[in-house]
Amino acid sequence: MEAAGLVPTVIDVEQYAWQRALSLFASQLPTSDVSAIAVVDVGAATTNLSVIVGDRILFTRENSFGGKQLTDAIADRYNLSISEAGFAKKYGGLPEDYELEVLNPYREALVQQISRALQFFFSSSDYTELDCLLLCGGVASLEGLVSTLEDRLLTPVFVADPVGDMSVAPDVDHEVLVRESPALVTTCGLAMRGLE
Repeated sequence: MEAAGLVPTVIDVEQYAWQRALSLFASQLPTSDVSAIAVVDVGAATTNLSVIVGDRILFTRENSFGGKQLTDAIADRYNLSISEAGFAKKYGGLPEDYELEVLNPYREALVQQISRALQFFFSSSDYTELDCLLLCGGVASLEGLVSTLEDRLLTPVFVADPVGDMSVAPDVDHEVLVRESPALVTTCGLAMRGLE
């Protein structure tokens, strides 16, 4: 940062940013009586899970599994470049066998990663269930992911929308903002630093 001419004043922790951003979801939660929530951020290379109870982060776990695995699988299956596969993953236009051959196996692997992390939390704590699970990151809106997680975990699952209750400038492309919103949880939490 200093080499770029910037003067760093604060280095923050991603999980703390998620914790701050939780206030943005109050109206989106299934009930106002939520105490134990898991935040699952599926990034490009990693999936991070944190369990937050009240104002405390009780558990955090990182797995090296993310959206890149889906992009790579698309590229391999359909002989596309990584940039073409990333575009197709986000905007569609893939062959009919995509869901069966690529999406379903990826979704299943992601659900297994999340389930294992939660099992580890339950086995190492006094908790046996969560009030809800919040999905964020680039593939949080992946087709069928919410319903598959709810069926497996027997827990309400919702996709983060940190900008849902915000005022948005008229020159912002609303469609793009809504599509990218789950990936903005960390950014919003960082921007809220000092506001709590």
